[in-house]
Amino acid sequence: MKCKKCRREIEDNSIFCNWCGHKQISMSDEIPVPKPTRKASGEYTAQVMVDGVRVRVTGDDEKEYYAKARAIKEGLIEQRKPENRTVRSMVDEYIKAREGIISPATIDGYKRKAKYNLQSLYPLRVRDLSTAAVQTAISDDLKRYSGKTVIEAWNLIKAATGVQVDRLVLPSKKPIKKSPTYSVEDIRKIIIELSKEGGQIECAGLLAMWLSLRRSEIMGLRWKDIGEDCIRIQGARVYDENHKLVEKTTKTDLSERTIPCDEYILSRLKALPKSGRYVFTISTAGIWQGIDRVCRNAGVEHGYLHSFRHTNATIMEMIGVPSLYANRRGGWANDHVRVTHYATTMTEGDKAVAQTVDTFFTDLISTKKSDPAYSEKT
Repeated sequence: MKCKKCRREIEDNSIFCNWCGHKQISMSDEIPVPKPTRKASGEYTAQVMVDGVRVRVTGDDEKEYYAKARAIKEGLIEQRKPENRTVRSMVDEYIKAREGIISPATIDGYKRKAKYNLQSLYPLRVRDLSTAAVQTAISDDLKRYSGKTVIEAWNLIKAATGVQVDRLVLPSKKPIKKSPTYSVEDIRKIIIELSKEGGQIECAGLLAMWLSLRRSEIMGLRWKDIGEDCIRIQGARVYDENHKLVEKTTKTDLSERTIPCDEYILSRLKALPKSGRYVFTISTAGIWQGIDRVCRNAGVEHGYLHSFRHTNATIMEMIGVPSLYANRRGGWANDHVRVTHYATTMTEGDKAVAQTVDTFFTDLISTKKSDPAYSEKT
């Protein structure tokens, strides 16, 4: 063949001319691979289809990504093809690569799903992840776990292996049990029983229901975060795989916030005994037991701290707190998250809305009856 630039004779299928160095393959001639996306770490990554299997390819920069992707596509990196590897090895590698980067609680969740969910898939090689095999594993898991848990377990395998299975029927993400919806009277009873319980149980319940704090934010609250008239949320604590409480950043940037706090809560927080940096020294299991006791004594459906956070979202929705302030107060990313997953309706709110609508129409009727034209017709 001849060089495209200098026209000298060169070896067939040469990539570069050995005379002038000109590249013989144009971008349009090169093996097509997907354009990568840039991760927060600075790496470039995308999924490349290899013999019907999606392979995750990552490079430190775009040049390295394209080189790897084309080599894998051409079969030049045979040992990196995933179809001959087991699901177990790829999931373990996926989790290990993220340790120290994402939340310890998230890593712990990954490990638990890899240990307990969709276990019939883990000994298989990636090439054997057929629709029938995956569907059978999902059906078996649904006998013991919620649809949400099973979907998350399958998403972990998908992310680790890069496999896409066609015609898969997934369960609903809807949790088996929804958070209870309390009436205004229920809330009043709960607050009374919280005051009887006192101590860290009362404070945890109030922070969740009144200020909409997450459990991890409550556990991460430090004495220095309690101001004269506010509480500052600057971190959180979660359990790691060894069931040890470890510090982590807040869930999102918006989760770092300062919330004005009523003296009713502040006085109870400041009355707690001080032992170390953190306000709460009780375990999350101890808080769960205390909240369960409070609900039973109040004669309402069993709740927990996250249920109380749902209740706060519902209260703010009912009393008409503007969405910008509601999201800021609760640390929600947007209206969709707060309204779709947290807020619900209260009976008292339904009645108030009905009264408002009824008043609108009865006022119209009254106005119409006083109209002379209406009187003539009747």
